Amino acid sequence: MFSESIRQWSRCSLALTLAIGCTLFFSDIPSFALDVLRIEEHWELSVGGPDEARCAPQVSMVMAPTSNLNSDYFVFSLNHWSYPEFSPGGLEVQQWDGEQWVSSHHGTNFSLLQSDGEIVTWIQRLELTGSLLSFEIVDGHSQTWGQFGGQGHLRVVAPTELTCLNDYRPSVSFDGSGIGYAGNRVSSLTLRKLVWVTSDGVEHELAAPIDIDTDIDP
Repeated sequence: MFSESIRQWSRCSLALTLAIGCTLFFSDIPSFALDVLRIEEHWELSVGGPDEARCAPQVSMVMAPTSNLNSDYFVFSLNHWSYPEFSPGGLEVQQWDGEQWVSSHHGTNFSLLQSDGEIVTWIQRLELTGSLLSFEIVDGHSQTWGQFGGQGHLRVVAPTELTCLNDYRPSVSFDGSGIGYAGNRVSSLTLRKLVWVTSDGVEHELAAPIDIDTDIDP
């Protein structure tokens, strides 16, 4: 299942990064007196030398509304689709319920990464509206896919019993996200900042950046 494979991407080289991240981030969110209703992770991917013929690199990002992957969580795949069937190129978002795949949604540009030194930026947004939980990619920019996200193609909406997002942990994103294939073709994968909105409408921001080191797979 997906959560089993993403755990295999974690390397010892991530240990210090994760330790810094867990210390730097949230202790804050669980102690909020107000409910957190929206969380945004602002990411940047710096591609070294992509290989179009091998669909390399392949990147998968994980984000969950709680502190584990036992219930609802979401995956954003770049330069490939992974579920329900593999397909090279493009962008995909997936909804999972523990080990069970629920649904997948695809972007409209199916191109493969092909430009040396390309920078890809995007925002992963979790939002709670009444009894609905949404995950969406917004404000994406890249040379390969142009502007992407924010038009509903890369959006999942699911019913939920959650009443707030205060149990969110960035360490879940760090543990699950990474380069699944050809990490040597990625220069960096960095969380640039974290933004969250509380029930009083106030927007809070924490600048990182935290770099998720890539592996050395060929």
